[in-house]
Order: sequence, then C-alpha cells, then structure tokens
Amino acid sequence: MGLFGGCKVMEWSREEILLATGGKMVCEGEKAVFSEVVTDSRRVGKGSVFIALKGERLDGHAFLRDAVRQGAGCLVVHRRPALSILRDATVIKVPDTLEALGDLAHYRCQMVAPKVLAITGSNGKTTTKEMVAAILERASIEGRSLRGKVLKTEGNYNNLVGLPLTLLRLRGREKAAVLELGTSRPGEIKRLTQIASPAIGLITSVAPAHLAGLKNVAGVAREKGELFRGLNPGGIAVVNLDDPWVRRLGEKFKGEKITYGKSGEVGGESCQALGVKGMEFTLRVGRERRRVRLRLSGKHNLSNAVGAAAMAYGLGVDLETMGRGLEAVRPFPMRMEMDQWRGIGIINDAYNANPASMQAALKTLAEMGEGREKAAILGDMLELGGESRKRHLELGKQVARCRIDRLYLIGERANQVKEGALLAGMDDERVIIGKNHREIAGMVRTHARRGDWLLFKGSRGMNMEKVLAAFKEMGE
Repeated sequence: MGLFGGCKVMEWSREEILLATGGKMVCEGEKAVFSEVVTDSRRVGKGSVFIALKGERLDGHAFLRDAVRQGAGCLVVHRRPALSILRDATVIKVPDTLEALGDLAHYRCQMVAPKVLAITGSNGKTTTKEMVAAILERASIEGRSLRGKVLKTEGNYNNLVGLPLTLLRLRGREKAAVLELGTSRPGEIKRLTQIASPAIGLITSVAPAHLAGLKNVAGVAREKGELFRGLNPGGIAVVNLDDPWVRRLGEKFKGEKITYGKSGEVGGESCQALGVKGMEFTLRVGRERRRVRLRLSGKHNLSNAVGAAAMAYGLGVDLETMGRGLEAVRPFPMRMEMDQWRGIGIINDAYNANPASMQAALKTLAEMGEGREKAAILGDMLELGGESRKRHLELGKQVARCRIDRLYLIGERANQVKEGALLAGMDDERVIIGKNHREIAGMVRTHARRGDWLLFKGSRGMNMEKVLAAFKEMGE
C-alpha cells in the first residue's frame, strides 16, 4: 500500500502492469513502482499510471506531455511517444489501451478477490445496485461483517471505461463488489463480464433500449444474456420470472439459479402505495416473510427490491438483513424522485428514458392519490434507431390509456407522441408542444394547481430537469 491524494492505494509494479496487459516496455523509467491508474491527465499525481485512451473526440496520446509534467511515473500507450516528452517515465506499449485498462482492472479484481455481483438490464440497474449495496453493508459473510467492505459502481461508471475505473478503486479490504454493467452495442456486456468475473449475475429486464446499436429487442436480449453466459464456473444466475425475455435467458443457463417474481423463490406480496412516502410490501424468501417499508414508489421498484433481495440471498444473507437494507435506501436524484412543492405533487424521473421506463413512470403517475389533474411533461426517447417513430407513437397512446389529463411535449419526436395520444382518444387541446424548456415550464405553470401531480421525464440528452427548475422559478 501507498498514499496518493490523501487515501491508501494499492501500488503497481512494472512487472504487474506487463503481466496484466501483455504489453511491452519500450522505455524503462526511473521508478519501478507506481500509484493509481488514471485516464484523465488532469487527475495525474506523483507516480500515477496514465493510460492514453483514444475516444471519439479526444486522444489521450495528445496529453502525454501534460501527464509527465504532473508526475506520471508510467505511460500506457498504443503509439510510441516522442522521447523528448518522457523525462523519467516508464512507457509500456500495448495493442489497445482500452483493452489494457480492462485487463488491469481484471488483474486487480483477481488479486483482491471480492465476491462480485453484477447487474445489467434495460431498466432498474442503478436502483437495484444501490439496494444490493445497502443490504450487503448490513450483512455478514462467514461471520464477518461487510460494513465498509463493499465496493459499488458510482454514478454512471458502468461502461468499458467506467467499470474498470470502478474496480481499480479496490484497496484490498473489500469483500464484495456490486457492479452495474451498461451497453449500447453488441459485445460490451461480454467484455465487461470478462473484466469483472462475477459470481452472481442479475438481468433486471429486457426492453427496447439503445436500439440504434442493438437493432431490436431480440438484440437487446442477446446482449444482456452475455452476463449469464459469462458467469464464473459455479456462478449463480438471478432470474426475473416476470420478464419473458429474462425467463428465456434463465432457462438456457445450466448452472445454479435463483428465481424471483410472482412465482419465484423470492417475491413481493401485498404491496400498498404510500404516495410520496413510497410503498409497503411483504418480502417473501422461500417460506419466510417480512413486511418492508420502501421509500421508493412505483411497482417497478417493487421488482427492483425483490431482485436485490434475491441477489443477497445468493450470498446467504438473512431475511431480516434484507429488510433493513431495503428500508435504508433513499430516493435517487432524478429517478422517480417524489416531492410536494406548494401542494403540487412532483415526480422527477428526468435522468433517462426508454419505452419500458416511460410506461412504468406513467403507470405510477396514474396511480397517484386523488387530485385535481395529472400531467406528463415528456421529452424524446433517444437512441431508438429505426423504431423511434413507432415507439413514440405508442408512448402517446400509453399516455391516453393511462388517462393522464394533460400532456406537455418537447423534442423532435413531439408530433409523433401527440399523434399517438390523439389516435387513442386524448383531446387535442390537452396535448401541448413547446419550443424549449422555459416555454413548456410556463405552459405547465399556467395550469398547475394544488393537488395536481406532475411527471417530468425524458432521455438524458433532453435535460427535462431544466423544465422542472424553470417551473419552480416561475412560482417564486
């Protein structure tokens, strides 16, 4: 161990980097031992290993000089740099720096050897991950407490860069790692699974998402299914029986399985909605039952909670600990975040959107307590490829079927959503399209009254939280 940036880090030797990456040392620097691995030259410190990634817009090789100036002890590159910028840095050349980043993360994970629990799916990954981590922080394995020994994915660090950086945060004392795996094109889940080597894997759902890269729902299923196929020997697949696609993927898995859902080994029963306070339900694990008060709303979060409990069950966690962990989970910013503002109910689900999550959010809005009106303020769903028009038409129909009173729209696909809503019987004067965030906010402000419920949702690129912020500003 060594110190870097005020916290303990596991050091890297030249030999370990060469062994992990299969690279070739083209320049032997002054030091043989280095500190943390970084991919952003602005975060380089004394003795850092700087990996020069090449992205769509930036190439890390252009920042090698900056990295060396800031004290980088080792550079991992796929193009040999000019000798004039190296000073005393070691240079290791690899065929692909992104692959090398993953290889280093895999090596670190193998050295620390935590129990890895990996979660993917079209919806609910982040929520389920947070629930699992909350349970494990209160659990024990083989009589030893896991408190403070659980690593989890932070933010959206769930891709081919983010997941390795998460694993590289391992410091040696961790006993469990709860990881979120994201994808937008074929092959990513397979590679992420290779890096993480999970002992337990869960697929929350398979639904239309990232269709620009995955083409159709069958393509999504194939991609997500790589998690089950890539589990460690003896690994456990956690199967959502309520999702037809996931159920099929589970049927193909020949190893140990834990099922959850209405007919699964782990289930949720007697759910009672509590509005902004969340919900209560009975968690069932085998023949045992425990009443749980969850601070999150929406039936989809019931499924997430049950899935999280099923993962914990795979590690041998008891029912009481599962319940305490789930009850400790707080709402997450812009993910079905509920609030009351001047007597108006707010559902802020603006973080992201796809057809399945839109449907779940609309159902939650429709089920809110008696009020004057319910309004959906929606932005486009992005990355749907050739299915975009069809999916936005269907979204409009869902709004009408859920009996939402008013629909406010923004984005290039707004007219398609409106068309769907009108086809399903919604009155034209109740469907309003705006040019920008502030205009929509003003329209919502004109009609909103105490007792109303408002849902704000759209894909990340639509920034629907700006509509909510403008709406509140206009009321001050």
